[in-house]
Amino acid sequence: MKKIIIASMALALIYACGDSNSNKTAETTATESTTVTEAPKTVEFTINAVGNTMADMGYDTKEIKVKSGSTVKVNLTNQGTDASMLHNIVFVKQGAEKEVATEGINLKDQNYFNPQNVNVIAGSAVAAPGATVTIEFTAPAEAGTYTYICTYPGHWMKMQGVFIVE
Repeated sequence: MKKIIIASMALALIYACGDSNSNKTAETTATESTTVTEAPKTVEFTINAVGNTMADMGYDTKEIKVKSGSTVKVNLTNQGTDASMLHNIVFVKQGAEKEVATEGINLKDQNYFNPQNVNVIAGSAVAAPGATVTIEFTAPAEAGTYTYICTYPGHWMKMQGVFIVE
């Protein structure tokens, strides 16, 4: 009789422990499956277009870094005062700067770039001296180094920066 009681108690103990582990596993699984991935953050930059001549024009920021998939907001402020100093900011695949800028020379009504070009990630309107334009876009999903340029005719070679997606 003692053996039956001890065996019954052992079975009860094993059953209780097994049941407890099952609950823990179920709780862990439920927690893991309901974990919400944090949405990509919005990162905001202000980049100034500076200079009043072809010789001294440029962007005051030479590099920006973002996480892939994040929302990027760029405020481009044209700090120039000369009426001929018009600027935009166009984000392109690295190595495509000349092609995008050359294609945009005659696209005044499209802010001097072709938004349908596969090498263009995003681009802004043209900012007149003293004006600010804002562009908002999603960073590429693919990490890498990209470029931003001014595609106003004749500006792209002097007005460039590096856009790093991590």
